[in-house]
Amino acid sequence: MGAKQGVFLRESTGLVKEAGFWDAVSINIANMSIGAALGTAGFTLAALPTVVGVNFVYASLIAFLLSIPQIIVYSLLTTLIPRTGGDYVWLTRAFGPRAAWLINGLVMAFVIQALAYYALIAIAGVFQLESVLPLLGLNVSFNTWDMTATAIAFFAVIVLANILGTKYGFRLMTVLTTVSMIGLAIAIAIMLLTPRSAAIAAINNLLPSGYTYSSLASSYRGPEATLSGILMVIPFFALYVYPWLMAGPAIASEIRGRNAIKYNVPVAALITMVMATIGFEAMYYSLGFSFVTAALSNPNLNGIINFWTIAMVLSSNYALKWFIGISSVTWYLAILAYGAIVIVRYWFALAFDRVWPSAFAYVSPRFGTPIYAHLFDLVVTAILITLTGIFYGTFTALYGTEVGPLTYLALVGIAAVIIALRRSNELSGRARAALIAAGVLQFLVFIYLDYEFLAYPQIWGGNWLAYGVIIGAFVLGVIAYLVARSIYLRRYGMDISAAYVEIPPE
Repeated sequence: MGAKQGVFLRESTGLVKEAGFWDAVSINIANMSIGAALGTAGFTLAALPTVVGVNFVYASLIAFLLSIPQIIVYSLLTTLIPRTGGDYVWLTRAFGPRAAWLINGLVMAFVIQALAYYALIAIAGVFQLESVLPLLGLNVSFNTWDMTATAIAFFAVIVLANILGTKYGFRLMTVLTTVSMIGLAIAIAIMLLTPRSAAIAAINNLLPSGYTYSSLASSYRGPEATLSGILMVIPFFALYVYPWLMAGPAIASEIRGRNAIKYNVPVAALITMVMATIGFEAMYYSLGFSFVTAALSNPNLNGIINFWTIAMVLSSNYALKWFIGISSVTWYLAILAYGAIVIVRYWFALAFDRVWPSAFAYVSPRFGTPIYAHLFDLVVTAILITLTGIFYGTFTALYGTEVGPLTYLALVGIAAVIIALRRSNELSGRARAALIAAGVLQFLVFIYLDYEFLAYPQIWGGNWLAYGVIIGAFVLGVIAYLVARSIYLRRYGMDISAAYVEIPPE
């Protein structure tokens, strides 16, 4: 940390506007992980104490309604304050210097949880690859080290693309997301168009010995939906889908066009809601609610029966089967691709405010990218992937880390209210009222979700490991801020907390 003049590390970020409208929408869709949610829903069902009345279609619609306040908050604040780091900037500027230690702790908990999530996604992507290869006539299996090496290779290629140029990182993410969406649309169409009798015959060929369509379908006893069953899986959507709207806002200073900045969040949220809801409905329509619920909730069938393998076995066209199989894996790669872009922007924003070492905000003159931040991201994620590969228990083992980000997002709601009151002269009366109301509702929604995760730890991965990761990350964030502030005060007579009363430059 060399001596610097001015509040911020430099007078401009050095990043350029490389993202178009579809790039901004795509990064949010990848952030909301539709394909991974559809592919791994069985892991959650298998962890529930009862699956009676658990209907993902109705749960998806309710979860989307609960996310509307957040959609409003993120759309308005992205338009008002489009800066690298998105909600990090809003939070720190709203709460100011006195609460800087607290917000930095929460930011670190959010970032570390995201890296842990990417490690799980990388491993899950290899599992998904392993599950579809036999359906394509390739009997390939991965041991622990094969799985770990493949997962790291997935992420390393994506990081390399980002290091070589921001535009390459954006294009790779957008292509992966677009291919994934096309594959999802094809899979949905196949499920909706295949007659039930043909679907049953096909699925019987997929089921292992000892299971049949009839035996599984008849094993479920109960209604297709109950309010308690629906509410029980709302946290599932909080894990994967609707709250994760921060990718576009995090790269807002790199998005071309005011309309792209203004509308990327609501457009992505609506597309995600439609595709996720219809995806679950297509499974129910094709094979019946009873069979789908019984099959997905059977731990012996996880990795064999999921949305993607169902679509593949129902496909009578070999080329389509290949494309669906590939797109089922590209969903996981798209998530890693957005993660490689977005988390680096948080490292960058922290360094720009002098909390994190300045190397994380260094932009290579040759490539125009924050190369050291990308390399750090790769190293940390590779370590987490390795640890995940070695100690992988159940897929839900680290769900409990979600408490940190949910608390972070609850405070974004409060930040929205503070910003609306402070900057009322920059907002119309209607926009100010909408931001205040949506901010309060967002806070309440995420406090409710926090309660769900803490009240039912046996379902949502509440364990010493998950809570330890979040607590450790929070403490790391607090210490990093206090140490950085102390160093700058002692060596240069500069109080870095002054950054939290000013909006950083673009």
